[in-house]
Amino acid sequence: MKKIYLFVIVLLFFGCKEEANLFEPFEDLVSQYRVDDAIVLEVSAKKIELDPTKRRVQALLVTWEPLKDIEALYPVKYLFKMDVTENGFTTAIPTIEVAKEQFFISFTHEELERILREKWKVQGTGEVSVSIRVIAQVSSDDKFIKPLYSTRDVIIKPFDVESKPLFIYGDVISAGTSSEMNEVVPGELYSWRGKLQKGEFLIAKVMDVEFPSFGKGEGGSVIEVNEDNGEGVDRFEIPKDGIYAVLFDRTNLRIAIQEVPYANIYFGGSATPTLWTNPVLMTWDPNRPHICRTTTNLVAGELKFSTEANFSSGTLQLRPMKPDGSIDRDLDVMVSMLKDWKWRVTAEQTGRYDVELDVESMKVKFVKIN
Repeated sequence: MKKIYLFVIVLLFFGCKEEANLFEPFEDLVSQYRVDDAIVLEVSAKKIELDPTKRRVQALLVTWEPLKDIEALYPVKYLFKMDVTENGFTTAIPTIEVAKEQFFISFTHEELERILREKWKVQGTGEVSVSIRVIAQVSSDDKFIKPLYSTRDVIIKPFDVESKPLFIYGDVISAGTSSEMNEVVPGELYSWRGKLQKGEFLIAKVMDVEFPSFGKGEGGSVIEVNEDNGEGVDRFEIPKDGIYAVLFDRTNLRIAIQEVPYANIYFGGSATPTLWTNPVLMTWDPNRPHICRTTTNLVAGELKFSTEANFSSGTLQLRPMKPDGSIDRDLDVMVSMLKDWKWRVTAEQTGRYDVELDVESMKVKFVKIN
């Protein structure tokens, strides 16, 4: 029995010693890397000029080599981030978790153009420096392991397309004969949102002038008309008074007209930079007119949404389904002027967020980006 007892003691001794040295091989391995340039990361081009004639063609390919020596010791997950260089990843696109065994990611000309214009609100056609980062997130149940990453910069030049204003023209406009559309992509994609009366309209090229313009063709198509062939052209119809979102693709001659519940949505509260007095006007997604977004810093406090630029008791507001709703869990939304319920941001939740509100499904997302 004494021999057995001594044998157990020896096993425990060496077992503890082995556990104490568990991380030494890994730490020795990581010490060979620069934490901020640990991954062999390559981009297909360091300068890209986006071409509207190659919308669905690959414009950027990002590839990297897996950290096989580290993967032999611990699971590794690869994340992708991208942002305007000068913003330092404070306005990055939502982080992409790359599929297992996939060590690349790509973007078409159209995808990069949309990110530049819609996400980062880039104006004009000047060159933009964009930073691309791949992060190796090492998993361990025993201790925190600082992620390893590499960053590369790419110069991207947006589409060089001439700006060409367009206007909603017709008796649907209550305040006059025409209203200017928003150029989502200059010269190509246009949106409009607001109140329209029952009636008809054309999409005119000149303010308060009926022709030249775009009208309704056969089978719901769009045709271009001028002064000579404008007589008798069919107009787009609005069946009843309401709030509508109009999206017009000038390049492909397509139009989408959809009735929507709200013209504007505002975001504010004590947790936001504008507090309660000057709420931010959220931006509608022209391709998904029930969704609006904003990116902002949030601190400890309260927040909610409003259909007007105020939070007075007589204004229709969008709130959580319970008082002191959590921005992590309570993501269902209700419309009410009675129950003054708000979302509450805790001190642990402070940071920069992408906020997305869907007024059709009545859901909200608070995605922390920094």
